[in-house]
Amino acid sequence: MRDAVWTLLSLLLITLPTIGCGAKSAGPETYPVTGVVTLAGAPVDGAIVQFTPTSPDAGISGAQTITRPDGTFEMKINLDMGKTAKLGLPPGDYKVAITKLQATPEQSAPNIPPKNVLPPKYATTDASELSAKVTVDGENRFEFPLAK
Repeated sequence: MRDAVWTLLSLLLITLPTIGCGAKSAGPETYPVTGVVTLAGAPVDGAIVQFTPTSPDAGISGAQTITRPDGTFEMKINLDMGKTAKLGLPPGDYKVAITKLQATPEQSAPNIPPKNVLPPKYATTDASELSAKVTVDGENRFEFPLAK
């Protein structure tokens, strides 16, 4: 019995340091991506910034985040079906879409969706001409000055 206890303790000591380490390196290699969104020179608070890779080999289908009151944002990807997040994006070319949804009193009914208050040309990656190239050794800070 004593030998079994020591064997079990030895196994725990060997495996404990590796438990949880996988979460830190899970998913693709990412690099910090930050930026700012402005409209006519003013910061846009609460905008949804969406990055969609142009290559199917990017390792992700896309990522989105919300801007802070000063218009700044920091991208992250979701892992494990959204249970965990990892800062940054894999390197590559991305199309960018930006929206800001706002409900009006008339839209408080359950079947009326909120309205995008930014110019529609930025709403989808197909219509938007916004893009970003994330690099391994670059600053990866992007400014998106939107025009009305």
